[in-house]
Amino acid sequence: MAITNQAVIAGPVNFVFQQTLLRNAKPRAPHFVGSMPGDISSHSGTFSVKWRRIENMTPTTTSLTELTGNLSLPTRNASQPSVTDVTATVAKYGDFIVLTEEVDLVNFNGQTDKLVEVLGIQAGRSLNRLQRNVLEDNATLVYPDGVAADANVVSGMTRTVIRNVVNTLNRESGMTFTPETTGSTNVGTAAQRPAFMGICHSDVEEDIRDITGFVASENYASQTATAEGEFGAVAGVRWVSTPEASIDADLGGDPGNLRSTTGVSADLYTSMIIAMDYHGALSLDTSLIKEIYTAGDSIPGIVMISNDRGSAGSGDALHEVATIGWKAWHAGTILNSAWGRGVRTGATDLQ
Repeated sequence: MAITNQAVIAGPVNFVFQQTLLRNAKPRAPHFVGSMPGDISSHSGTFSVKWRRIENMTPTTTSLTELTGNLSLPTRNASQPSVTDVTATVAKYGDFIVLTEEVDLVNFNGQTDKLVEVLGIQAGRSLNRLQRNVLEDNATLVYPDGVAADANVVSGMTRTVIRNVVNTLNRESGMTFTPETTGSTNVGTAAQRPAFMGICHSDVEEDIRDITGFVASENYASQTATAEGEFGAVAGVRWVSTPEASIDADLGGDPGNLRSTTGVSADLYTSMIIAMDYHGALSLDTSLIKEIYTAGDSIPGIVMISNDRGSAGSGDALHEVATIGWKAWHAGTILNSAWGRGVRTGATDLQ
């Protein structure tokens, strides 16, 4: 799979366009946070991405006795870890823009880079929604206030339900994304405990900010790296917000002061709280960008395709049409369902 590059756009310029597209795609894909990257290789004979999951081994508390007598190898019995191969089928997505000769004549020369920026935003949002669906559609759901179904949800995010999930992930030996930080000498900074990652809708963000013990990211960003869109931490979870998280209209209970599309029932949101290695996705790594892909090369999740006017031969006899577009491969899966939960809540109506 080669990046199509004909007539006018030289290799180094096209490389810049690739970087522009991926820079705009990645910040708009918060649901890839914490995913274990997978990759596919050209000419590999498969449309599947494979991850290998190795379960934690049971602690041993039996002491080893002295070896005596006539020894034979192996001298002791080995343990067998549980190994599970997880696969996901890769699917192809993409879109493109047609540029006529008149468009190039009328608009300023920098338009192509701007159009690539727009395509990058579209590509990032598209892949993010695909990975969002993998997370939200396959998560074990947890509800606030002890309720057990969507129709009974009448509250927003609470500290209690976050603590419940954090405790569950800790009991399952889920690994946190960040170590403890001890603060700094800067005024207003705060130490942070080891944390799992949370992904929520922008509407839910405001409820999380109101939870007792919430620490805004600006109070710890100088101590540790933060994820794109991270706004703060509370109860052992560092949170990223995005308007791309889904909203299920009117599936909750009495809306009260919660957002509601019709005013009859509360709109519901699924906020993900995950440990490391909970999910996997095809890599969006910019380091995979190359001009030519040969057998065995890893292919990036998104590639830029540019066809200049006249590149279609007799299909564009008067050299009037050019195209720019993106093509993406996506595969996502849950690697260990014990290491993530979806918190099903409403969101306070702020109007």
